[in-house]
Amino acid sequence: MTDPAALASPPRRIVLVAGPSGSGKGVMTQRSGLPLVPLDEFYRDGDDTSLPHRFGIVDWDDPASWNVGAALEALTALAHAGAAEIPEYSISLSRRTGTRSITLEPFDAAPLIVAEGIFAAELIAPLREAGLLADALVVDRPAPLVFGLRLARDLSQSRKPPLTLVRRGWGLARDQRGDVARWCDAGMQQVGLREGVIRLKGLADTARAEARHRAGTGSTDSSAAAPLDHEAGRPEQTAKVPAVLTIAAVCFLREGPTGLELFAVRKRDTESFMQAGGKLEPGESAREAAVREVIEELDVVLEEDDLELLGEFEAPAANEDSTIVRASVFVAPSDSLPRDVAVQAELEDCRWFPLEEDHTDVRLAPLMTDHIVPRLRELLS
Repeated sequence: MTDPAALASPPRRIVLVAGPSGSGKGVMTQRSGLPLVPLDEFYRDGDDTSLPHRFGIVDWDDPASWNVGAALEALTALAHAGAAEIPEYSISLSRRTGTRSITLEPFDAAPLIVAEGIFAAELIAPLREAGLLADALVVDRPAPLVFGLRLARDLSQSRKPPLTLVRRGWGLARDQRGDVARWCDAGMQQVGLREGVIRLKGLADTARAEARHRAGTGSTDSSAAAPLDHEAGRPEQTAKVPAVLTIAAVCFLREGPTGLELFAVRKRDTESFMQAGGKLEPGESAREAAVREVIEELDVVLEEDDLELLGEFEAPAANEDSTIVRASVFVAPSDSLPRDVAVQAELEDCRWFPLEEDHTDVRLAPLMTDHIVPRLRELLS
């Protein structure tokens, strides 16, 4: 009999990860600690006469060599039931050799599933339509590095004859820039290996926070109608669902007399210090919003590519009641903020806070105290 508690649990959501073969997609997922479904397991058998060909062999980089329906079915089962059977595929033999069972840990330990492979972008539309898509990332690293890593891996595993691997590797290296652009056009966010690990951990933190919020309100659907008070004929009073603000914030660090210091600002007619940043405008990415807000608030121009993602966090808003901020937090280059920086727009004050000290004499935003400072201390230690 199905556990009623399991039926009330929200489905896990899925992060799709693509990237050139050998770029480190699997390594990134392993470092995040999240459960992984390798999409390579869903290749079609090599004796399938409908398979496409390139370089004198089957073109295993063509989506037609891959079973998108089987992959979608397995991911959907994992998201809703926490268990599924997936194939075991031998790259060297070019065929399925068996199956294996995947059973996920409880939601709090595994709130997301990562599906990784060069065909991950094929799943963006169906997972989004099913409400199961959490994010879609593409790992991008220098083509010569990827070529070397891929060739070393394929030779060690005897995947194909050495000459074929070299010819295929050069072809993939030439195609890499176009492949990454195509994945980005499909809706994937370009990340480096380290940035991707941080993003995956941040997404998992957000998923846990959302689940705790649903549990606290006693509902898995915030849009459900309020139950009736049968004696009065009126809707019962229910817990107010917090509003959610999606924001971008930027951390500036400098070397101070006692160690690293973190820059924070305070808005006019408020008490809390926080990082520069603000709400995303419609159609704007988090990086674009971060650059725009820093120009507006500090008259400092940053380059999007110079911002390093610290994490994706969720915390109570400092200045708005019954509101949660969902923040993409970036770290700016150390030399990007002038010593004589002055605040403008809606800001009234700014200060540098020693990172290793606790500041009980001033009010700091929950996002800063609960997430940003602890994560920076963790990385610097």
